[in-house]
Amino acid sequence: MGFWKDTEDFQTACSALLEEVLKSAQVLQDGVSGGDKNVINTLSIIDLGFGCGDQCLYIKDVLENRRQTKGDNPRKRLLKAYIGITLESAHFRIAQERLGRKPPNTNEVFEIYCADAGRPASWTLEIRNAVTLACQTNDEKENHENWLLGLDSLIHFQPSRWPVIEYANRKLGASLMAYDLCIADNLSVRQRVILRLMALFGQSPFANWITIQEYRERLVMAGYARENIEIRDISEHVFGPLAGFLRKREVELKLYGLSIGRFRYAAGMFAWWRKTGVVRGCIVVARK
Repeated sequence: MGFWKDTEDFQTACSALLEEVLKSAQVLQDGVSGGDKNVINTLSIIDLGFGCGDQCLYIKDVLENRRQTKGDNPRKRLLKAYIGITLESAHFRIAQERLGRKPPNTNEVFEIYCADAGRPASWTLEIRNAVTLACQTNDEKENHENWLLGLDSLIHFQPSRWPVIEYANRKLGASLMAYDLCIADNLSVRQRVILRLMALFGQSPFANWITIQEYRERLVMAGYARENIEIRDISEHVFGPLAGFLRKREVELKLYGLSIGRFRYAAGMFAWWRKTGVVRGCIVVARK
């Protein structure tokens, strides 16, 4: 796996992580759950915190390539709708510009909005209607899935990640796929204090920092069946390689009299997480 190992840029690594999340959710896997093998699967993705548009473009390109591949598999999954929501206005403008370079596809809905992704109650009527429409099927017999996607974003949601997850399950009938952070069991007082400081400086509510078991229980409370929840710890493939990646870039930039700035502290943080195991990087999949 090793998302940041032997990669040339951060964007490539993030794409690899997104691909792993999609594979874990079997979003890229062909096939249907029903008996009619001629039914074409469709899926809608509600993407929470899409950054500067990299994952928007990745999802669009991957699923478009599947649509255009010759010798179409009648059991191929196709994208019906993608709705992206981000609170960062600067990220939203950059993503708008990047997506604007892509020719529109009339066969699918592909829209992004600037709003608080973690608080559905604050969404405008336009956003709520777009999300609801994206998650509706045109035919009761259609083999369709709705997915909520959070790629390293849910940990930052104020006041917590749970309002939007519960909304997705109960109102949209959506499954969850995410890369998220959890904490180890039995943290020492010192470790907990350090994590509180990290949460404060990272603008992440400390209440979001829970153990894997606590995460699983909260998903059950949100309405997902326990047997349909998978939380997989991939820390060893993320934190060490990411710390090494940042330190390698720092050495390279020093040759030109430059610095990675605040990312130096991030490198130290990731190295500490790898060494102590106090924070765990996890892929989370909860199916309807």
